[in-house]
Amino acid sequence: MLKSIFSIVFFATAAVSVLAQNYTFDPGSEVYGTLEMDMYTEHYMYIGHDLQDSAYITWRLVENTCPEEWDIQACDYQHCYTGLPNYGDMNGVAAGGQGYLRMIVNPFTTPGLGMLHFLIYPTGEPLNYTDAFYYFSTTVLNTEVISGQSESAFIHSNEIVYSGPISGELFLYSVSGKRLYSVAMNSQTERISLESFPAGVYILQSPTGKTFRIAKPL
Repeated sequence: MLKSIFSIVFFATAAVSVLAQNYTFDPGSEVYGTLEMDMYTEHYMYIGHDLQDSAYITWRLVENTCPEEWDIQACDYQHCYTGLPNYGDMNGVAAGGQGYLRMIVNPFTTPGLGMLHFLIYPTGEPLNYTDAFYYFSTTVLNTEVISGQSESAFIHSNEIVYSGPISGELFLYSVSGKRLYSVAMNSQTERISLESFPAGVYILQSPTGKTFRIAKPL
């Protein structure tokens, strides 16, 4: 009887250890992101495993040092959440497959840097976690440079909002270079609706030739 109990405990412990050892992170469990001012950018951490069955994964936010003014949205491979919740449960990631944890970040006009610290663990096993980190810093680190900027572009309420020279045209391209939309500037601020465009990354070209990388969330 004692031998049977010992065997059960041993195999249960071994199963947990195997699950922990088989998690993989791409590009790693630390992601470094550079943030453009007044622009949403996407930052991925792919989480995989090589078990023969699907694996259920939970992510939990335990530390956030980013400025409060930044807009941070979290998505995993199944859901996009409003804002940045404390945790999320992914459905099963297929055998040999990958899920992901994606951060969509816009610092608006607040320069700085910050860190998000997550625990990644098999659903229902919070003690069997792996630490994961996102480190963010803005391309501009002082407000004097920002206030002198003559052009800006960001996403707000499913629209691209561009501010810049009044004359000329705005062009919207796919990342492959295909022109998707153009509009003549009639005022200092122009809006382009993204309602009919799928989630993804787009390139906005301003009348001066400046380009902005725009990410539409899911």
